[in-house]
Amino acid sequence: MPTFPGFTPISDRIFLRNEDPDSADTSEKVLIDKPATIIIYGWGDGLPKNVAKYADGYHRLFPMARILMVISSTFAASYQSLEQRTRAMLPIIDTAFPTAGDVSERVILHAMSNTGGIYAAATLNAFQHRHGIDKSLPHLLCVSDSTPGSVVFSTEVGRWSRAMALGTAKWFPWPFTVTQKIWWAFLYAIYLLEKATGREPSGIYSCRAFLDHAMATPRAPRLYMYSKTDDLIWWEDVEAQAAVAKSKGYTTVLEMFDNSPHVGHMRMHPEQYWGAIRRCWKSSLALEESADTS
Repeated sequence: MPTFPGFTPISDRIFLRNEDPDSADTSEKVLIDKPATIIIYGWGDGLPKNVAKYADGYHRLFPMARILMVISSTFAASYQSLEQRTRAMLPIIDTAFPTAGDVSERVILHAMSNTGGIYAAATLNAFQHRHGIDKSLPHLLCVSDSTPGSVVFSTEVGRWSRAMALGTAKWFPWPFTVTQKIWWAFLYAIYLLEKATGREPSGIYSCRAFLDHAMATPRAPRLYMYSKTDDLIWWEDVEAQAAVAKSKGYTTVLEMFDNSPHVGHMRMHPEQYWGAIRRCWKSSLALEESADTS
């Protein structure tokens, strides 16, 4: 398994943040209004050292929480079957949710870009695979950073191939445009294969899973973090996806950032970014308390 300073690997792509010595001794009383577990799904081809900055940010907000970090490639998210993606996320379930648990368990899901969303959805499926189709992964807040975008292949393949090229261009000696064309051809081949076999594309599945009350609880509000200057995920598509979620009974919060690039909102606007998460976490607790007393 790969290693990364400050984290313990539980698979080749899933890392558990090591506890600080001063936060190891924790009582249930201390955690009563704080998340117990936070799962961060990095963007496609995001380096562990960069995704870890989000784990560090969450640790500053919630120093007692257990934090898991998922590193994935855009390539794998594009070609893996649902079964493969689900199997890859099972270590999260076995580590954080060995039993079905309580629907009010204090968990935050944080998905970044479409690749992060794809593996977050696979985790929802992995939970049901392990604990039964009548169970759903407990969480009180779902944060979507630069996701979800449109899943219409004809309009999005250019941006998807560019995203893959951005993550892999350093591997090849030829110009960036050549790399993007190669990935465009790869994505088109996958698209034709899925059309021929009837396999549901990973992006479509992830959007559908997060609109299914049996998989993604409507008790958890959705926080959408996005920007009009994101050149990979159009802001109109994020707002459209949020509107669909709202129509399906989910509480949605839109947080727009000024002039920040794709998955660059935290880097450019840290106070706004973490402030929105803190505010939505408090709101989710209030909603949960209201649901429990109603």
